[in-house]
Amino acid sequence: MLWIKEEQYEQQMHDVVEPYVSARMESGYDERVKGQKIYFEHYKADDPKGVIVISHGFTESVRKFTESVYYMLQSGYEVWGLDHRGHGRSYRHNQNPYVVHVEKFSDYVEDLHHLTQTLVIPAAGELPVYLYCHSMGGCIGAWTIETYPTLFDKAVLSSPMLGLSFGKIPVPVVYVAASLKGIGEKKKESLDPVDSFPLEPDFENSCDSSACRYHYYYKKRLNDPFLQTQNPSINWGKQSVRACGRVTSKKETAKIRIPVLVIQAGNDTVVKNASQDLFASRVKGCELYRVPDMKHELYMTDSDVLIPYWEKIFAFLG
Repeated sequence: MLWIKEEQYEQQMHDVVEPYVSARMESGYDERVKGQKIYFEHYKADDPKGVIVISHGFTESVRKFTESVYYMLQSGYEVWGLDHRGHGRSYRHNQNPYVVHVEKFSDYVEDLHHLTQTLVIPAAGELPVYLYCHSMGGCIGAWTIETYPTLFDKAVLSSPMLGLSFGKIPVPVVYVAASLKGIGEKKKESLDPVDSFPLEPDFENSCDSSACRYHYYYKKRLNDPFLQTQNPSINWGKQSVRACGRVTSKKETAKIRIPVLVIQAGNDTVVKNASQDLFASRVKGCELYRVPDMKHELYMTDSDVLIPYWEKIFAFLG
């Protein structure tokens, strides 16, 4: 395995990782609902031992996981990833390019299920199919393995959004406010005013612990309008609060039948670690792996943390 270190990070990404990944990538669109195309990318591995499906986080895209895909391919896994609706190159419900909106959180789940059932599994043949999720993608993933318990063979939930953090504001207050404000077309409006993508990087207030990785992807976002989503719609907030409550409930967690690895960031201010603890305690055989002192995006940490992170994941998948 060639790990990408912090020294000359951007050059290694351009000279090694991007050409390797691009040579193995094909892309297309999946359409579960007529007129609502969901963008996906498929990366082929040499003699794969398994298949990994990536479910990305809020305001992200499969394009943010280029380094992660590289490690997956190098470790012998074929990879599929989609841009969830409202993100990247997939269908968007509203006109504001900086706001992520969803009508029903279950739409994310059904999109993921449709892509996996109709494209991934037929292509995988006898190979095991695994799910790797981050943040919002972890809530989508949890809901998916509860609803479709035999769709995947194992699941990794990295910093999963199983409970949202709104600082000192209680979640019920946020939910009620969103319900009252988000009526009709107003539900597509941003929870916070936003009309442009920030033209200056802000690593200190980001979710990343690795400066070079943050700046590498920030440049990608700056040059690609498809990657510039940054705020939730009113309805996204409402739907996500409900989704977190659903996926951590005793009724739903009892439906999970596959091995699950939950990876927790010790210094996470975006999602609630207590909700991850609750979920892990309710899922039979779930393993909870804590990474102390790290911020939310664990796949965007420096190599001294990143290498053990991926080694843990690949050991779990087998």
